[in-house]
Amino acid sequence: MKKIMIGYIIYILSLFLYFYFLYPLTSFSDTRYGALAHAFFFAMWPLQLLMLYLLIKKTNIMEQLEQIRSEIKKVLLYVTLLTILDYLIHFPFRFVWYRITVEEGVRTQGFLSWFAEHLLSKGMFWLSLFLIILITRAVMKKWPKIWGVILWFLAIPVVLFVVFVQPIWIDPLFDDFSLLEEGELRKEIETLTAGAGISDATLLVVNKSEKVSTYNAYVTGIFDHARIVLWDTTIAGMEQSEILFIMAHEIAHYIFHHVYWGIGLYLFLTLLVLLVLQRWTRAWKNIHSFPSLTKLLLTTVAILILMQPLSLWVSRQMERQADQYAINQTEDLHPALTSYQLLAEQSKADISPAPWIGWFRSSHPSIADRIERIEEEIQNRETNP
Repeated sequence: MKKIMIGYIIYILSLFLYFYFLYPLTSFSDTRYGALAHAFFFAMWPLQLLMLYLLIKKTNIMEQLEQIRSEIKKVLLYVTLLTILDYLIHFPFRFVWYRITVEEGVRTQGFLSWFAEHLLSKGMFWLSLFLIILITRAVMKKWPKIWGVILWFLAIPVVLFVVFVQPIWIDPLFDDFSLLEEGELRKEIETLTAGAGISDATLLVVNKSEKVSTYNAYVTGIFDHARIVLWDTTIAGMEQSEILFIMAHEIAHYIFHHVYWGIGLYLFLTLLVLLVLQRWTRAWKNIHSFPSLTKLLLTTVAILILMQPLSLWVSRQMERQADQYAINQTEDLHPALTSYQLLAEQSKADISPAPWIGWFRSSHPSIADRIERIEEEIQNRETNP
């Protein structure tokens, strides 16, 4: 284990030296903020793998947990152990990154608010993991040969329920939402939604100015709770024409059903992972035991890391489709250029990350690519009016 820890220390030192001094950053900011964002991401990348590997080696802890008679109590202790370890190993990186974002002016949130939100998020993670482990052990005991398929069928209604209630019950725990107030901006956005045939979309504003200075908008929810959400920072910092281009992009996500496609992809990948794990563990004895579960968690995390590029590639295709819709719906594209520039300036992002970085962490096309695409369209329109 000592060799692994030394290797990890060398790994993170090399990461930060490379990204701070050598990485060719392209940004509208005069700091190395965008490069450091990459460094922190990749520094935390293997932490869960290291944590689970450590637990696998500590077989005496797992054996002591198995000796507890109460199933709920033993699962409770196991999940609490995982949650605390996960929190402790990630917290130093997240705290340092929090301080950097505050110093750079990207984050405006006070420490106590940030810390409380962090604890709330971790508490929800603990509850979710507790239910998952409890149900998984019960299914494995009863159906040791087909546990993966059973879990997948159980997961379908759970995933749909969580996605359905997230904008109603979960998101408001972290942010304040309100209806977009009446006025010219709302009227123009409603014209866009009506033209797209989605006049039933709920238009909301989320109060993000107390936490960040960056701009954003997004689509969330399913069925009759689908909504388009605009950050209040975006309203305060952008011109109406710039906001309307961004909203046209978000409307595209709505009309192309990208949320549903995302759910479908998630369920499909979940099925593949569960089938692989079910096949791999067919000859195992006591598959539901904590040592076996920890090995399964380690393998699951590793598989998800390997599959992440595929998920991100699909996400980038959806974003490109939404970009194209917004371009087609916008007569004057110069505000679109400005909107992307403002997004990059406020976030101090790397606008043209190296391809391998985009492959592993970019859910959107790079800002440089999006700007170039709009510039080409402007040129085409001027050449062929």
